[in-house]
Amino acid sequence: MNYYLTQLKWIINAFALEPKLLHTLLPVEDPIPLELIQQYEGVVDEDLSNIKSIISSDQLIKIKSLNTYLYTLMQREDLTDNWYDNNFIYSKEWGIIHSMAKDFERYMGWEISEPLEPLYSEIIYVDSDEK
Repeated sequence: MNYYLTQLKWIINAFALEPKLLHTLLPVEDPIPLELIQQYEGVVDEDLSNIKSIISSDQLIKIKSLNTYLYTLMQREDLTDNWYDNNFIYSKEWGIIHSMAKDFERYMGWEISEPLEPLYSEIIYVDSDEK
């Protein structure tokens, strides 16, 4: 499977997971909303350029509303600090992300994977020899 398609499926699946399960995807102290939105940005890009060649034009149309909503949230100044707050995954805004991701996942014929593989397979602590 194409790298971007694999990553797209993972991030959409993550957004579609129930918030309480998102804590299993990242190291304990990581800001979940920030990590997930950065992962999404890296995979999709604001203009959908990273995925234009791997999904159909109909699929691009279907993901566009989620993409627009996410980038609108990222630009809202009143939400700037929320991306660092793990309680944001229980907010009304995150609920909309969750719902839109589930809709896109159903449209694509993907099933929600539970448990989802963590974002990082290994954590390396750079200040010590520990892993």
